[in-house]
Amino acid sequence: MSSASERRKSSGGGDDGGGANWMDTYGDLVTLLLTFFVLLFSFSNLDAAKWQALVGSFTGTSVVGIDPISPEVAIESPIERFGPRSGMPEEDPLDPPDPSDPSDPGDVADPGDAVSNLWAIYDHLGAFIASNDVPAEIEIYEDEFVIKLIIPDLVFFETASAVVQPEAYPVLDMVIDMFLEVEHLYFKLSVEGHTDSRPINTPQYPSNWHVSVYRAVNVVAYIRDDGRLDVKRLVALGYGEEHPIAPNDTPENMARNRRVEFVVEAVGRRVD
Repeated sequence: MSSASERRKSSGGGDDGGGANWMDTYGDLVTLLLTFFVLLFSFSNLDAAKWQALVGSFTGTSVVGIDPISPEVAIESPIERFGPRSGMPEEDPLDPPDPSDPSDPGDVADPGDAVSNLWAIYDHLGAFIASNDVPAEIEIYEDEFVIKLIIPDLVFFETASAVVQPEAYPVLDMVIDMFLEVEHLYFKLSVEGHTDSRPINTPQYPSNWHVSVYRAVNVVAYIRDDGRLDVKRLVALGYGEEHPIAPNDTPENMARNRRVEFVVEAVGRRVD
């Protein structure tokens, strides 16, 4: 008995379970062949009906067919790459803001075109300066839809300083009064600091850029603390010596370049 049992074991007739290992190799081979044929299929011309049948055989579900886009359709109806944000209505940039929409930043826009509002601001500023002792000059740039109110820096600051002097408070109060009456006609009031070309290098202000920026910021801070103008429309900018209005060749011209500009951008429809 023992000899016969040993012969059966040596001939592989036992129940050790090792005879089924060939199925693992067979399954791997079938998977690789399937992958290979799918790859060949992807290189061939795609037929919509065959593709749906193939996908359906794997998923067991029907596939909704999508008509391919022809090159002619793609050219005639290109996809917008830079459209409005999802969920936001598309707006005409030339349309004036809607006064009834409180979320619109331009909700104070006066009906009419920007040029009319610009001239209304200009006339008001001129009349205000003529009837008050405001040391300022007005420049108007209609093509840019802005008005610039220019005040020399010595009205506000000492030399090489960005601290607003107490003597300048009444002038700033008049400037606030001036723009408060036409606040419904503009959407942005930028305060710009400018210097001449003489270099500066102090612990507080390492360059003319620093001086111009701090001056603009301090003027805006005074207007903000006053509380009458809408702070959401205020902008502080510093340009250093990069935007002179006169050559820096004489003391008088350099004094002109050291200035604070109040730049107003009118609201409304812009008509060419």
